[in-house]
Amino acid sequence: MDIDRYTTLVISLSKCGLDEQDKLSAIVSCLRLSIPAANRISLWRFEENKTRIRCLTLNQDGQNLPTHGLSLSEEDSPNYFDNILNQSVLVASDARNHSATKCFNENYFKPNDIYSLMDFTFHHHFNPIGVICCEKTHCAIQWSQNDIDNLKRVAQITSMFYDS
Repeated sequence: MDIDRYTTLVISLSKCGLDEQDKLSAIVSCLRLSIPAANRISLWRFEENKTRIRCLTLNQDGQNLPTHGLSLSEEDSPNYFDNILNQSVLVASDARNHSATKCFNENYFKPNDIYSLMDFTFHHHFNPIGVICCEKTHCAIQWSQNDIDNLKRVAQITSMFYDS
């Protein structure tokens, strides 16, 4: 019997002594299998006051890219922060025109050729601690309900195992 990708993720994240980079790699691997249309995947961590998120890992087309201190602030993108902190899920098939994400057009979407975005907030003891971000470059796509459900499932597993 084959073990499904979610069980594999649970097993990977539950290993004693697994360091943060290995956890992040396991999460990204599961997302790549679960949401094949997302060719750019990143995980972000909230600062304690929830006014900034910092990129922990960035993977595009299967390659890990340097994050170079990449961060987003509530001051620069209040609609985005309001959305991810209050809704948990953000589905922006047309990210460049979505009210919560169009603030990223000039500094993030256009330079990185990003057209679609789907984010889900993960929690620790019901406190938001990070964001899983799935993006599509080169062209816009319509995220399916299956994509959303798969992201939600990975975020729930991440929430169970990710230390605050």
